[in-house]
Amino acid sequence: MVSYPTTDALLAEVAEQAGLSDFGPGGFREGLEVLLASLAADAGLSAASAKAVTSDVRRRLVNRLEVEQWYTDHPEIEDLPVRGPVDINGLPRTGTTALASMLSLDPQFRCLRRWEQTRPCPPPRIEDEVTDPRRIASIDEIEAMRAVMEEKHIFEVDATTEDTELLGMAFHGQQFTLPVYSYHAWWRAADMRSAYSYHRRVVKLLEWRRPPDLWLFKAPHHNFHLEAFVDAYPEARFVMTHRDPAKAVPSWASMVSSILPDPESDRDLHRLGREVAEHLRVGVEQAISARARLGPDRFIDVHHRRLVMDPKGTVRQVYEFLGLDLTSTVERAILAWEAANRVGAHGVHHYTAEQFGLTAAGVRDEFGAYIRHFDIDLEEGATA
Repeated sequence: MVSYPTTDALLAEVAEQAGLSDFGPGGFREGLEVLLASLAADAGLSAASAKAVTSDVRRRLVNRLEVEQWYTDHPEIEDLPVRGPVDINGLPRTGTTALASMLSLDPQFRCLRRWEQTRPCPPPRIEDEVTDPRRIASIDEIEAMRAVMEEKHIFEVDATTEDTELLGMAFHGQQFTLPVYSYHAWWRAADMRSAYSYHRRVVKLLEWRRPPDLWLFKAPHHNFHLEAFVDAYPEARFVMTHRDPAKAVPSWASMVSSILPDPESDRDLHRLGREVAEHLRVGVEQAISARARLGPDRFIDVHHRRLVMDPKGTVRQVYEFLGLDLTSTVERAILAWEAANRVGAHGVHHYTAEQFGLTAAGVRDEFGAYIRHFDIDLEEGATA
């Protein structure tokens, strides 16, 4: 049985090693305690994987300490504006990454890059970020991921990516790449207002020496807590992507199964399929309810089939909704990127719903309210 340190022990250890004591605002402690308890009760990780996960927890706590030190030394960061953001969300595997990668080519957007999230301090500087050691290391990491997962996911070093680390620093991240199912259930119902408030705090730090201030975010999991997101970002506008859940749900189950720690042979893939389907169903239902309260003017819906068939028209429609200028130079770059990365360009993602104890009919029945609400096109061959 693998044991994990307590929250008090972790905080004391990290503070002593860093020589700092202020972990900053927000209710991060509750999420950390739930995560540690779920790791112990649910995850069943090997000793090596448990060590790696605990190392990530320590790194995120160090990041919190360093963020507060930068705010102490540079209090002017507090007054920085944050424009937007434009937020791309929806079911995973519905085109969020492709659309985010295309819009990231527009220099009017400030993208949230993977490499700066993982270690936000010192905050990046626009004049030397190309040679930033964190970015250089990220290029190598991305090449390694492409070698084993390119047919499943798009990786770009400078495109906006999921805010896994920012919400992870608040210990209110989705954490679905770990089999911590009781944590996931807690997270779905959690009050995320303080987490997104902290999210904005780190975003301002990242923006301080690296403009512009119009942010572009991409995270399918934002659809679980749209109102908390708007509480932190009152001017937010949302681009929500959609696809037949009979395709999206088992595809994400396959993606998650390839990322989970420890050998795949040791996992109950049918349980993973049930957990994924339940998790995503709750997310879209919470999104539908929140959208009714937030009002339609904040949202544009992008259907995967139209994005694939008419990327030019879809992107123009998104820019029109946002009231932003789409220059001919940016449009050409977007269309060139799409041509090089369209579906199947890097191989075919092979999986079946049945691997995960699912069927197309069963998933569609479970997601019936979602399909009807957004008039989702059903796809042929949805299990392959």
